Amino acid sequence: MQELERHIYEDLEPVEFETEHLFAKGTYTRVLHVPAGHVLTGHIHRESCINFVMKGRMRIATDEGDREVGAGEYFVTGAGVKKAGFALEDTIWINVFPNAEEERDEDVLVERLTYIDGYEQLDREQQEKLPHIED
Repeated sequence: MQELERHIYEDLEPVEFETEHLFAKGTYTRVLHVPAGHVLTGHIHRESCINFVMKGRMRIATDEGDREVGAGEYFVTGAGVKKAGFALEDTIWINVFPNAEEERDEDVLVERLTYIDGYEQLDREQQEKLPHIED
């Protein structure tokens, strides 16, 4: 996944996708509109999340494996999972995240819900949780 992401950042022009943010009690929902022919990658999620494909088709790669998903499909991706995808058709992708604190600031939510610095941050935080042996 890291090699794929490196190629995306080095070889492709950055694109901002239309994104909607919805809030309901205890949840944060992100609606992403991805035009056909575009490649995207996301952050590593701290918690599991629910994914819905509302429109279109996309080829995705995750740490859990590669697959094609289309309109009407839904699935859960686990904590620590990163996704990358290629939109085969215009796609609407929805993620639903827990939001017990009822936070509405999108920047704060990104920091709470993802390892924004990627695998290095994930590895560092996992190391910090290990019990330390005192000499």
